[in-house]
Amino acid sequence: MSVKTKAPLIRETAEREVKKPPFGAPHVMVLAVVEGDDNGVVYRINQAQTVIGRGDVADIQVVDDEVSKRQCAIRVEGSVVSVVDLGSLNGTLINGRPMQAEIVQRLRHMDEIQIGNTRLLFLSGRVRDRPQRV
Repeated sequence: MSVKTKAPLIRETAEREVKKPPFGAPHVMVLAVVEGDDNGVVYRINQAQTVIGRGDVADIQVVDDEVSKRQCAIRVEGSVVSVVDLGSLNGTLINGRPMQAEIVQRLRHMDEIQIGNTRLLFLSGRVRDRPQRV
C-alpha cells in the first residue's frame, strides 16, 4: 500500500537585503543649531568623529566668521560622546565654560556647545522599538 503525499507548497520570497542598524543604534545623537545663521537646522551624528568648522574639511560646516576651519570634533565611542577643541583661535565653550585645546570633554544630553556666534544643543537618546501607550 502506498501512501500518497502532497508535495509541500514552497513559497519563494524575494531576497531581501538585511538592513544595517543606523550608526550608534539604539542611541541617536544630534546637534541642533539654536543660535546662528543656520538656526533650527539639526545635524545627526553618524560617524565616529565629526569635525565642526567653517572650512571645506569640516563634516558640519558652520557659516560664522568667528569659527575656525576646524573648530572642534565630536567623538563617539559606543554610547559615550565627547567633544574636543582642535586648537581653534576663538575657542569652544561647553555650557558657557571655555574648553582647553586638545582636552576631551564628555557630552551629556542637553549640553550646549558655542563656537563663535553659533550655539549648538547636543541631544541624545535611545530609539524605542515601538511607541509606548500613555
